[in-house]
Amino acid sequence: MSPLDLHINDGFLPMVDGSLVYHRGFGDRRTLVTDPKPSLAVSPRVFLRNGTVVASRTYPLKAAVPPLGRPAPAAKDPANPGEFLVRRAYWASFFPDRTLIAETGSTISIRVTNHLAQEHALQFLNAGPGNGHVGTGVIRPGQTKTLQFPAPKAGTYLYCDPGADPADPNADPVQRILGLFGALLVTDPASPWLPMPNGPEFERQWLWMLHNVDPVWAGIASRNGTVDPDKTPVFPRYFTLNGRSGFQSLAASTDEALNRVREEDTLMSGSARHIDVRNFSQAATAGTLRTGQLMRFLNAGVVHHQLHFHGNHLWTVSRNGAPFPRTGGRVDADGHIVLQQWEDVIEMHPLDRKDSVLPVRRPPEATDQVWNARKEDWFYPMHCHAEPSQVARGGMYPGGLVGHWTVATPGPAAASTASHQLFRSQVDFSSQQMHEGSPATEFRQTPDVAHEFKFFNRKMKFDDGGEFEMWTFETENSGRIYPAPLVRVTEGQVFHGTIRPSKRVHTIHWHGIEPDPRNDGVGHTSFEVSGDYTYQWQPDRGQPGNPNVGAAGTYFYHCHVNTTLHVQMGMFGPLIIDPVAHPDYPVTKGARRAFVDGPEYDIGTETMLVPYSVDPRWHELNHAAGLSGDDAGLDKFEPKHLYLMGGELAPRPTKEGPLFLTRIRARMAGGTVKPTLLRLLNANYFPVNAYFTDAAGKRVAMAELIAHDGRPFRDTSSPSGPARPISATGPLRTSIVNFGAAERYDMLLRPPAPGTYKLTVDLLDWITGKVILSRQIPVIAG
Repeated sequence: MSPLDLHINDGFLPMVDGSLVYHRGFGDRRTLVTDPKPSLAVSPRVFLRNGTVVASRTYPLKAAVPPLGRPAPAAKDPANPGEFLVRRAYWASFFPDRTLIAETGSTISIRVTNHLAQEHALQFLNAGPGNGHVGTGVIRPGQTKTLQFPAPKAGTYLYCDPGADPADPNADPVQRILGLFGALLVTDPASPWLPMPNGPEFERQWLWMLHNVDPVWAGIASRNGTVDPDKTPVFPRYFTLNGRSGFQSLAASTDEALNRVREEDTLMSGSARHIDVRNFSQAATAGTLRTGQLMRFLNAGVVHHQLHFHGNHLWTVSRNGAPFPRTGGRVDADGHIVLQQWEDVIEMHPLDRKDSVLPVRRPPEATDQVWNARKEDWFYPMHCHAEPSQVARGGMYPGGLVGHWTVATPGPAAASTASHQLFRSQVDFSSQQMHEGSPATEFRQTPDVAHEFKFFNRKMKFDDGGEFEMWTFETENSGRIYPAPLVRVTEGQVFHGTIRPSKRVHTIHWHGIEPDPRNDGVGHTSFEVSGDYTYQWQPDRGQPGNPNVGAAGTYFYHCHVNTTLHVQMGMFGPLIIDPVAHPDYPVTKGARRAFVDGPEYDIGTETMLVPYSVDPRWHELNHAAGLSGDDAGLDKFEPKHLYLMGGELAPRPTKEGPLFLTRIRARMAGGTVKPTLLRLLNANYFPVNAYFTDAAGKRVAMAELIAHDGRPFRDTSSPSGPARPISATGPLRTSIVNFGAAERYDMLLRPPAPGTYKLTVDLLDWITGKVILSRQIPVIAG
């Protein structure tokens, strides 16, 4: 067989703001550094079992190609009006540059020539025997080496130049950050619509490579210097998704060819369908399925990313090649949940690989009237909630790692014919969002719960003496507290939230709640409000044993205008959805259920914990800092203060100003006494560790995790039977939880004995993982 030729080249690539930044890459032909279009990323190639290598952006090779990347549905779903059936084993998928595809049973043969003045290498991580790395070893300047190895098991892998430490590519990420990276996707040609032997079966798949660019490192390398990460710590200024950022990633540029490619290989879309996460191979009629689209995430950068999807939660099935179980589950030593689950924020550590299913279903909080009247595509954002990644060169929000996905207009059309505004530059896109004064709420109903949210700003003094200008919301009777007032709604109730910005423009996004785009509160998919607007949505009702419905859990709301700045300034508050009462699950007096068939908890000690950190420099900036192309430094978040906000939820706050959590009361459950429910919301931009110890500092596994991102943990091992809460089938007990920006966890506190324990919250650097700041409070069990 003839090997695939790769060429280690260098050159300059334009960033989203037009700046040219030096890069290196594995190209498919030799080019010089002076080439205006250097070859720094191989176009997709497929290694077949028969020993040939084929150039193709799509796979399977003989499958139908979805127009603009969007699969057309097979037919209307007779059991679910307004939804459609998916064609089974029919559509090919598009893949971005830097993708290599290998069929199981094939041999991967690559010949690499180093055209640069430094030593380099090519290495495939975890693709060798025993999940070890396999690579060329050092390739000297001008040298050519051939690497040949059998395709590993089906899955997603990262290839890169591992730097000085081949055993630990994250120890020296310089060459990877300069651009020497890519993805290997291995698939079984006998079942190419399955990512692994037992599923989940999908309609089509998408591969997302996350990456970061440091111009300072690039400048040193362009002069043939040696980048020393210890002397020059990495400082990413651009954040890319499949090689693009901002308006280019969103297919909103005036480059129609680029827009088409992004629609094909990056921006998910499809017709609404009904799915059941217990069985992604559920056949409706001959040749059809009720399933979603597979997302393969790969973090080739150095930043801890938090991929937040609006409109639908995703069902996560594996991490780093290891399938998650459907039953049992566990919490690993680092505080991560190992169980198939719903998430609206996908946590991606550097070098992480995850597979999740985007259901492409009806957004569950959209009212029936709005859903039935839709006549156009519904666009929903995806953005990283580690918010500094949302800017380019310190400003131009949203000019960083962003994308979107689309629920197609009703009908069998294969692709959208709707037009949208195109922009010549990121500055135009950032500064020309649609503003509306006081638009009407469509199909307005009589609300069960209604609040008015007014903007205010004031100096606030915190418990360590820090005093900062804060921006946030107040409601009718809340007073001027921080975080903004708690909103509490019951499943099935119609909610109205009226925003009155009073100063410039704002929105409210109901994070984790999934209404129509108009009520989602995002400027570039709807509008920004300068007068007033009433958001309307209705939380999905839960059903016992059904993992596909229900909204009971912990959420939050925040401004989605220049979000990177405005959330740090304080424009957010907690949101709780309570379950509907069900006759089969009565409730003890003084208690409430966490979800419809979930465990009971003590109302009197229900507690909210909101870790929040402050970079004082940011609190001196103005409302629109960074939007017009200026470098406002919004990619450099340097927190100097960490606070534990929140408190018990039964009493209403009587004082204005910041609300601090100073202690947690944990009930000793037994008889009619129910345990304490602790709700965690990470309002930082960086990850945190939260862990419990006894008075001597020994870890205590007293946290029973019952829900994440507003969805309960359930045993989904039966493809058709009831999905019981994990709390009833095998509790997830742990002493530690690690979670990133905007994630939420619900936990019952199960202290082993009365006494005083400690909860420690460590704020971790989003690159190094080192502890930046730490806080500790007592947990009093009795």
